[in-house]
Amino acid sequence: MAVVSGYKEIVNIAREGKKALLNKDWEELAYLMNKNHEIQDNLADSGERNRHMIKVAMQNGGLAAKLAGAGGGGTIIVLTFEPDRVKQALLTAGGEEFINLDPHAQGVTVEQEEGSLKVG
Repeated sequence: MAVVSGYKEIVNIAREGKKALLNKDWEELAYLMNKNHEIQDNLADSGERNRHMIKVAMQNGGLAAKLAGAGGGGTIIVLTFEPDRVKQALLTAGGEEFINLDPHAQGVTVEQEEGSLKVG
């Protein structure tokens, strides 16, 4: 039952997270991301390395940090206003690859072109 109730809570967090993201409410989004990670970690151990990297991110400018997916791939997502500081701390801690996302980027678009779809 703990798994079912945990994932029901994660569904609600995702809905609220979408609202926070669309409203650019970074404080609420950070709270929800951290809550999501707490639930995930309680349901299935995130792994020592993932927890360490999340701790490093949070101690070095991260507002929130969580696993990307189930955590088996060793990927975390960090919400921060200090990406260079977080990146340097994670590199020092053994991080390997980084993708910085521009919060003002348009995102994925889909356009119809003469009988086919174009994704850009």
